[in-house]
Amino acid sequence: MLRLTGSPTERAFSQEIIRMSGQDLLECLQCGKCTGSCPIASKTVTGPRRLIAKILAGMKEEALKDPTWWYCVSCGTCAGRCPVEINMYEVSTALCEMAEAQGVKPSEPHIHLFETLFLDSVKKGGRVRELKAVMAFNIRTMNPFKDMVPGMKLMLRGAVSPKDLMEKEKPDPAVARIFERAEERKGGHGK
Repeated sequence: MLRLTGSPTERAFSQEIIRMSGQDLLECLQCGKCTGSCPIASKTVTGPRRLIAKILAGMKEEALKDPTWWYCVSCGTCAGRCPVEINMYEVSTALCEMAEAQGVKPSEPHIHLFETLFLDSVKKGGRVRELKAVMAFNIRTMNPFKDMVPGMKLMLRGAVSPKDLMEKEKPDPAVARIFERAEERKGGHGK
């Protein structure tokens, strides 16, 4: 595992992430259970274990650009498997806030657009309309036919329905209240 060499820069970065996240990353055993169970870990998304190693090594730029936290789906599997109970969602949130404050661009250029389209779909109809969200994303990113072949396969298997394109979303009052509370909290923090 990468360890701190003791430079003030390394200590400052790792201590700031620890403070912001409320997670004691110095307790990390580097056992790899988090990455082994992470649904997004791949060749390009190396997972929570390496991300923590980068943080502890003071590799600020690398950690802020690491795709692991940009793609984190907040499933909680890593936290559930961690023997020292490190919650990577909290670490990812801290990195996100720091990256935004410092103007670091996402590793996936259109990730914020996708988030917006996904949440708009949920806000309108109480759940995401996958077909509409993906089509809107592909059109907005000037790649309208990108997912056409897999989309057709999903339609043939009944996993997505072209009917979703025609149906008007019915607002869900419970979901509307969740979005209202989120907006109130956002306003309360001055963001």
